[in-house]
Amino acid sequence: ITILAYFGGDIFKMRGDSVEYKLLESWVKGLRPQQFYLTVEVGVREGYGTLIITDALKDKNYFHVGIDPYGDLLYKHIDKQIDRENGTIAYWKDFEGNWMVNPDGTPKVPTYPNSMKQTFLSEFKNHENFILYQLEDTEYFNAFGAGLPIYQNGQKKLVNVYDFVHFDGPHTTEKVLEEVMFFAPRSRVGTRFVFDDIKTYEMSKIAYILEHFGFKTSEMGDDKCMLERTE
Repeated sequence: ITILAYFGGDIFKMRGDSVEYKLLESWVKGLRPQQFYLTVEVGVREGYGTLIITDALKDKNYFHVGIDPYGDLLYKHIDKQIDRENGTIAYWKDFEGNWMVNPDGTPKVPTYPNSMKQTFLSEFKNHENFILYQLEDTEYFNAFGAGLPIYQNGQKKLVNVYDFVHFDGPHTTEKVLEEVMFFAPRSRVGTRFVFDDIKTYEMSKIAYILEHFGFKTSEMGDDKCMLERTE
């Protein structure tokens, strides 16, 4: 979908490759009151999810992080690109809703070029409480496992507790679990995790593991679900 969005008097033309953005907005707005929020989105693309999150927090004290390597990297997108039992092959659509197919008829795996990053940054240039890390998720974890340095109001603070995470990068059980195992120990009561395209991996397994960190499934859509840490 292509959206004309308004933020701080500016107009943004951004495209989103997911659905249920209204749910995402409501889940951010429903965060428990805090003096400061650290939020993150894994998988930024053209930035519509990031716009939704930051717009919902615009009247609060927050800092938002985007993690996306871009660079046309090829990686496994979902658990079963080929489902041998059912004889089906996964195909993707582009931002305009067209099927992505190679000349020989095989599914074309989507990639995200550096030009997409530049488009996003040009639209997002006035968001001072945001930083994009052009890194793979594992590289981010290696760099900031001891905490994320944030510079605001003449001060540096090292923050290692996340209040909201939108998991919208690789949609495989293995990769989402890796991400969960980084962020879950760095959460607190009230932290919310939102998962996108939940039908492409074993969401039930991820939810079960998160129970051990005090998370419970709070609300589900058709393609997204939100878990909140309650203890």
